[in-house]
Parts: sequence; structure tokens; C-alpha cells
Amino acid sequence: MEKPEELEKMYKLLWEVYGIEKKYFNPNNFSPESLKDEYETSSIKIGAFNGEELIGMVRIILPSSKGLYVEKDFNVDLSHFPCGEIAEISRLVVAKKYRNELIAFGLLKKAFEISRKKKINYWIVVTPEEIKNHFSKSFGVKIHPLKAGELTEKQLKMREKMSNYYKIYNPKPYWVSLKEMY
Repeated sequence: MEKPEELEKMYKLLWEVYGIEKKYFNPNNFSPESLKDEYETSSIKIGAFNGEELIGMVRIILPSSKGLYVEKDFNVDLSHFPCGEIAEISRLVVAKKYRNELIAFGLLKKAFEISRKKKINYWIVVTPEEIKNHFSKSFGVKIHPLKAGELTEKQLKMREKMSNYYKIYNPKPYWVSLKEMY
């Protein structure tokens, strides 16, 4: 998804799911456009469409000099992963009326295919334990905890815009070896 109209749909879907539905942030304080970040140029966006309607998406943040979002969100050390073989999976969302495991699974399957082509062998994911457990049990994916140190003042400040997400869902960082899946 790189066409401007597709990107607009992506930000709108994120805003609707994260803001309106899940209340991760106050939608009155943000616009769909404000969900852009510095990882847009070093990521691949994958969309699921029903005709012209974007019904789901996921983003792969590729290795770059910017690092990964998880490093801004958590105090983690990723140095034990081979440089260039690690990517972060983020923004996995499916529109409420289309929500089912097949769409999310299809998006992740496509992300897996692209990752293999890009020689990515490890995914980093930040998710609530409940979702991690669901994917582990439903699909047999081995999801390993990633050790995180105490948060810095800067990380705590950055979390303020999505404070409900952190307070209610308590997401944690994990890693997945794609080699364990093939």
C-alpha cells in the first residue's frame, strides 16, 4: 500500500480502530493524518481490501538507521539479533465488521512471505499477553518474551498520547523466530 489514497485509508482505519473503537487514545486530540511516524519510509504496509474498502492492515518496520519502534517504546536490547534480519510487526488492525481470524491470519501470512523475501528471520511484536496467547494457541506460533528494562523518562512521556493502551492492555515486547515457522 503506497498509493496516497490507500495510505489515507490506512490512517483512517487506524484512527477508527485505535481511537474510536478501542479508545487507545482520545480521537478528539488526533486526526488520522497525525498517526504518521518516522517509520513510514522504512516500512512495508500490507492491506486487505473488500473492493475499494480497506478492511485490514499490518505494517512491517524494516531494519534501518532509525531502529525499531519498540526501542522507543521499551527499554530493550536487540543487539543479540543479527543485524538486518530483524523487523517489527505493528499496526495489525481489522475493521470491526470484518473481524475474524482469517483476515488477520492472511495479513500475517503475507507479512511472513515478504519477510522471507527480505531475508528477515525475526519479528519483534508488542502486544497484550492475551493476544500473544491467542496466536500461540490458535496457530502454534512460538512467541518469546523480550527482556525490557525500566522505562526512561522520555519513554514514559511518549506513551502519554496512547495512555489507555498502556494502562488497560499492558502490552509487552516479544520476539518470534520465523525459522521456527518453516
